[in-house]
Amino acid sequence: MARPLLLVVDRDLDALARTEGELARRFGADFRVRGESDSTVALEQLRLAAERRDPVALVLADPWLPGVGGAELLRSVRTLHPDAARALLVPWGAWADRRTADEILRGMSHGDIDYYVLEPWSSPDELFCRTVSEFVQVWSRTVENRRREVLVVGAARDPRGHAVRSLLTRNGIPHAYLDRGTPEAVAVLRSVEAPEPTSEDGPLVIWLAALGGRVLLDPTDVEICRAW
Repeated sequence: MARPLLLVVDRDLDALARTEGELARRFGADFRVRGESDSTVALEQLRLAAERRDPVALVLADPWLPGVGGAELLRSVRTLHPDAARALLVPWGAWADRRTADEILRGMSHGDIDYYVLEPWSSPDELFCRTVSEFVQVWSRTVENRRREVLVVGAARDPRGHAVRSLLTRNGIPHAYLDRGTPEAVAVLRSVEAPEPTSEDGPLVIWLAALGGRVLLDPTDVEICRAW
């Protein structure tokens, strides 16, 4: 599998080079770093990554990209790569610009972006790297949940789901529980070709990743124990 991607999209070529360089310096050993000045090209790269199932950890986008704007690009990222962190990349002092501030607040309220990141203005830029590190850590924890031996996908308050978690815990089986309404759960269901629920009444899905990827739908306790 390809290394996770850190993608930055900025119309300002000098700013793009600084950001790409800072990402490569700090994160290049573990992540692929790519910079694009054209949002259309960036979007195509993201689509190709989704088709190949290549992981995307973070996308940083200039709010005022020509054509497909930054917020619109990140909205597409939310669909193509639900786990990826998404942030608008803005210069220092951007909050003083009402238009930029409104764009950030609008994107956050709609769930299209997670936050904003200040462009690096020197190298090394510890504030920039620390902010990116926080995004990457959140992404890593999300992905690690999917690498557990057992993944359970169900409704947040489903009594059966809690009973299954208790069963797995008592038997010392490492597992993670995902609320079926989250993008992470939907992505897991799609990846294992399990039926996606159309309501809160959908089946409880258990993915036995450590046992060849077997999938159980609404299993009994006996079926779970036999499968393990």
